[in-house]
Amino acid sequence: MENKYFETGQRILKLRSEMGISRERLAESADISVQFLADIEKGRKNMTVTTVRNLASALNVTTDHIINGRQDQSDIEEEILLEIFRSLPHDDKRRACEIVRLFAEAARRGVNE
Repeated sequence: MENKYFETGQRILKLRSEMGISRERLAESADISVQFLADIEKGRKNMTVTTVRNLASALNVTTDHIINGRQDQSDIEEEILLEIFRSLPHDDKRRACEIVRLFAEAARRGVNE
């Protein structure tokens, strides 16, 4: 079971690193101590369901991804959109939101017609 803890911790570490989030910031977002997060990332400690949920929320992934490394296609597509959105300059984010909103409205109309 310890190997499972290590794999889970490594997934959290990888996600945190990819997002450029410090251990301190993630620990604060997940409402846990920095030391506890370090122990999780190193596979030394297990987590409660609440901690898994808090970490998943802070990392914008599913709890299944944290625990088992699985994501469904819609999660991957959302991550791609978020990555694109985050790379935009501030002024362009507003325009991107409007485009996505218009697209979603048109898609809903297409489904309902």
